[in-house]
Parts: sequence; structure tokens; C-alpha cells
Amino acid sequence: MAGELVPLVLLPRYSSYVGASTFTTIGMEVSEYSSAIVNVWRGKLTGTSPTFGVTLQESIDQTNWTTCTGTTANSDPGQETEAQYTAQLTKRWFRISVTLGGTSPAGSCWAIGFLEKREQ
Repeated sequence: MAGELVPLVLLPRYSSYVGASTFTTIGMEVSEYSSAIVNVWRGKLTGTSPTFGVTLQESIDQTNWTTCTGTTANSDPGQETEAQYTAQLTKRWFRISVTLGGTSPAGSCWAIGFLEKREQ
């Protein structure tokens, strides 16, 4: 049986990003959760040869971040498409990273979902 689901907003609708860079949220403490179920949507990208990727990351110290088990680094749901990712949480801190590449890229996205509480 699954644990209780707690609503989660990582990136509110519609967060916009401009420039070739990696953008990250602050780390949130997730020790009492076993997994994160995250829906990610992205809009049309602009710029020359733009690329987009999201990575769900975890850390024990908020300094060294790794891709969460069950997910892939720099996943792209596709233009005006929503994709769901399930990350297994094994460390204390959790965040999302958005990477834009290309020349003068810009785009918008959002990421919402649930954290699943660990069963006692």
C-alpha cells in the first residue's frame, strides 16, 4: 500500500527561463518521504538550436547533487507536452534543475506533483 501523498509545486505555472544556463530550485528537506511523483510540462522554445532538460536531484549535504534513482538527467517532455517522472528519494534534500542550451534560448515550464510519505 502506498503512503500518504502530499501536494508539491516545484516550478509554478508558467515559470520562464532565458539564457543558456542551468537553473535550480533551493533544496527541500524530504527525509520523511520515499518518492516524488512529478509532472513536468514545457512550452515552445525560442532561440537558435535551443535545448531543454529537467533533472530531479537529491543530496545529503546540499553541496553535492545527484540524479534521483528512477529518473534520467536532462529529460525533455517535448514541446507543449506533459510527462510524469517518479523519483526514489534516498537522501535528505531534493530539488529540480532546468537546463537550457543553444544560442539565446528561452522557454517556459512547470513542475507539480506529490511527495509520498514513508510508511511507518
